[in-house]
Amino acid sequence: MALIRSPRPLTSNVGAQIMRLAVLVFTLLASSIAWAADPCTDERARDAEMATDSMKTWSALYAGFKRYRGCDDGAIAEGFTEAVVHHLASDWKSLPEAAALVQKHLSFRAFFLRHIDASADTDELKKIDTLASSQCPKNLAALCSDIGKSVAQALSEAE
Repeated sequence: MALIRSPRPLTSNVGAQIMRLAVLVFTLLASSIAWAADPCTDERARDAEMATDSMKTWSALYAGFKRYRGCDDGAIAEGFTEAVVHHLASDWKSLPEAAALVQKHLSFRAFFLRHIDASADTDELKKIDTLASSQCPKNLAALCSDIGKSVAQALSEAE
């Protein structure tokens, strides 16, 4: 004779897991709506263009990314590129600070790597390439590899 099992009642643990999943889905939905609701008005574009000149630290660049990512196009994108590339080339020792931000925020990682591009100063790109291959902290090897790939792509496009 086969035993027929009755379905197990939902336990509080399963209920808690469902609640956490619902909160996660809501958070993701709300953040994607906020991202889409970040239009680049003329005023924001002017502010973003002026702000890229003052992004001298990784935390300032991250704050600018969060505030103006909806305006990341044209001259503003070139300003972001100049800030990322110049900071890497002139202050390589601050790479761990950048790494902490790109590891916590994947969208910032994509932004960071995307702005190592062909519009940047070629001499700075070459310097970054050398630094990434010869002076990379051991614990940042994966990031340095990605930086090197972005630089190689930028240099090939710049030719």
